[in-house]
Amino acid sequence: MKIGIQIEHLDSRRGGAETYVYQFACALIERGHEVHIFTQDWREEPPDAVMHHILPRGLTRWQGLEHFARACAKAANPLTLDVILATGRTYGADVLQPHGGTLGGSERQNLLLIRSPVARFLKAAFDRTNPKKIVLRKIESRQYGPPTPQLVAVSRMVRDDMLRFYGAAEDHLHIIYNGVNTEHFSPAEMDTQRKDARDSLGIPDGTTVFCLIAHNFKLKGLREFIEAAAKVRKERDDFRLLIVGRGRAGPYLWLARGLGCDENLIFTGALADVRPMYAACDVYVQPTWYDPCSLVVLEALACGRPVITTPFNGASELITDGLEGFIIDTPRDTEGLSQRMLQLFDADLRERMGAEARRLAGQHTLERNFTEMMTVFERVARLKSEEKE
Repeated sequence: MKIGIQIEHLDSRRGGAETYVYQFACALIERGHEVHIFTQDWREEPPDAVMHHILPRGLTRWQGLEHFARACAKAANPLTLDVILATGRTYGADVLQPHGGTLGGSERQNLLLIRSPVARFLKAAFDRTNPKKIVLRKIESRQYGPPTPQLVAVSRMVRDDMLRFYGAAEDHLHIIYNGVNTEHFSPAEMDTQRKDARDSLGIPDGTTVFCLIAHNFKLKGLREFIEAAAKVRKERDDFRLLIVGRGRAGPYLWLARGLGCDENLIFTGALADVRPMYAACDVYVQPTWYDPCSLVVLEALACGRPVITTPFNGASELITDGLEGFIIDTPRDTEGLSQRMLQLFDADLRERMGAEARRLAGQHTLERNFTEMMTVFERVARLKSEEKE
């Protein structure tokens, strides 16, 4: 097959979608497919992929977004590709797999995390009149057709939002959860790295470590994580919060200082390889306000780490509460989060949950994801062939 992939940026440092596209492109090429990638810029270039450099144009940022969407479709037109996959906001795709979910779903969850009703009202008003948001809504609405592409939701939560906000055709909808490389992320790998990782972070023996990996600290619930840690601190002090990502640490250290738990926090900044952080930790915590299907949660499960997260994370749909970890009703339930954290000071419970976590991750491998995506691609190719006849 000749396969096109549209993505704004191809740089794994930006997040899960970019990492996924690079891995998927490499897998497609290994299977003998011809892969064309349409992107503004890239850091990694999949071997033997045909790269198409699409430069956004316009006087404003939002004009650039519209131009990029159109330019991707225009660049692909003369290539007679069998399938075009869009992972972001672009035009001309046969398959739409929005790793960031829907704009409507994202806006809804961003409003929920605002505690003040007045601030929430003002933010909603701003979103309605923000030129960038207006353009994004226009692009996203057009993506859903007509003609209607095959729609790949990375979770039931995203599927429901596709139906709610865009009236997506159910016969075009597929749920394909993200996958994880269970060889790259494994308990055995964690065992070999654990001592060095903890020593490098200055973590004393016998300390229970709860980890969060994120770039958008606010959206991923770091404030609530720290508030829960302050409640845990009232009962015991032998723990650390290990926080990885490029977000600003200052405001959160100030919050933790006011709550009396700043000495329990470790900020590492952004890291090219996060595996040592999984090795160093005992529990992965993501009290997120919005994650279509968190890749880092799948990585933590694959490493044999129990997970605490929320229903606002599509990956929570894979977890059985109390088996591979815990699901709290909302990030704002810091009392519930603190109680789950306290339960997981029990090493035997962590070991049992960790074994179940690894088993669960084994059912959601990258290979499974790629195979399910190819099934959708083959459906597109078949429908195109039937239309020609």
